[in-house]
Amino acid sequence: MTRAQRQRRKKQRKRFFLVFLIVISLFFVKTSYKYNHKTGSDVVEAQKLSESILMMSEKSAINMALEHEKELMEAQKLEKERLERKEKLEVNNNRKVAYLTFDDGPSESTTPQILDILKEYNVKATFFVIGNLAEKNPDMIKRIHEEGHVIGNHSYTHNYKHIYSSTTNFLNELSSTEKVLKDILGDEYETKIIRFPGGSFGNKKVNFKKVAVKNGYSYYDWNSLNGDAEGHNIPKNKLIERFKYTSQNKNTLTVLMHDTNAKKTTVDALPEIIEYLQQNGYEFDTLK
Repeated sequence: MTRAQRQRRKKQRKRFFLVFLIVISLFFVKTSYKYNHKTGSDVVEAQKLSESILMMSEKSAINMALEHEKELMEAQKLEKERLERKEKLEVNNNRKVAYLTFDDGPSESTTPQILDILKEYNVKATFFVIGNLAEKNPDMIKRIHEEGHVIGNHSYTHNYKHIYSSTTNFLNELSSTEKVLKDILGDEYETKIIRFPGGSFGNKKVNFKKVAVKNGYSYYDWNSLNGDAEGHNIPKNKLIERFKYTSQNKNTLTVLMHDTNAKKTTVDALPEIIEYLQQNGYEFDTLK
């Protein structure tokens, strides 16, 4: 069943419920009228009861309409935010842009090596950091920032079960990482770009996307990757081939890579990935 079909079915159920309320109300009104007409007693009380039932039905119908309108507005806002992000990334069809992104750091060994390579090629990237690792590696956060790269929020723990158990937990994780970054870089520092642990894909995260947008965050997924999340010590050549395969026929690339200590071959593959992009006419930019 498509999303449009689900929405139509939802609307049909709401209309059925509204008609049901009206029918029940009319039935009570008619019954009350017949009873009081026969007995000739308590006519005033029956009229009050009828009016009360009608008012309740009217309020229910209004509340349903308002709820439906609110849901529609939230969906429209979410779609608008998505399109705006897409427009930022896809400036025009003739420009080829690559956004190199690194998740799950910073780390003691891999992050500095990646920074060295980026500096050598004069390329800026976006690092989606985990709060508790930022606390352990404040010097790496400072270096990322000082060398002109962009820092994004990737939660505090990266613990899926905890983060996605409630929207409150989700927002608290983002808030905790924001605090860590401010403690390291100063109170004036602020970043509102985030990447969902595991990405924002799928209907299960709709409510989390809504609260993210409502709280001023912009979230980014990816459309290309080197496959370093698919195992440990993956050979350099396999990472490069995986990247080339997932980047085919795309003028705008948001490339997913990782800078944890375990991703040593990511460091080895990065120079060739950068050179491949340069040779194919891509410019480099950071997410904002």
